[in-house]
Amino acid sequence: MRLFLILVTIATTTFAGVALAATPRAGTFKAGEGQVQRGYDLKFTVKGKKIKNVVAHVLETCDGSTTSSTTTVGPGLTWTIKNGRFSGRKKESSGGVTLYTTLKGRFTSPTTAKGVIRQESIVAGSTCDTHELKFTAKR
Repeated sequence: MRLFLILVTIATTTFAGVALAATPRAGTFKAGEGQVQRGYDLKFTVKGKKIKNVVAHVLETCDGSTTSSTTTVGPGLTWTIKNGRFSGRKKESSGGVTLYTTLKGRFTSPTTAKGVIRQESIVAGSTCDTHELKFTAKR
């Protein structure tokens, strides 16, 4: 009996720090101003096990400049949801511009997602970066 209690205590302690992810409900998730770090808004659609139509209006800094401009992140990209989590770095190239878009996070409930989004763009050797921006989006 004592061994059983020790094993239960170890298992409980081990898994207590693991944050569980939820299965999201289909539909549009939105994060308004104040719910996206250094950003104006973010939205995406969940359909089945996919995140699509990601659009974020956020600030980016180019080549370490002290000025920032607004950019639109990831409208044509798709991420897979697995066990309530999503993660990936996507590459797009067109007309001498290369974009790397990263989206990662988890669904904390069927109607809430928390994560980070980042976009790096490279044009003629010049780099612009939004850096990792935390968000909370709700359906």
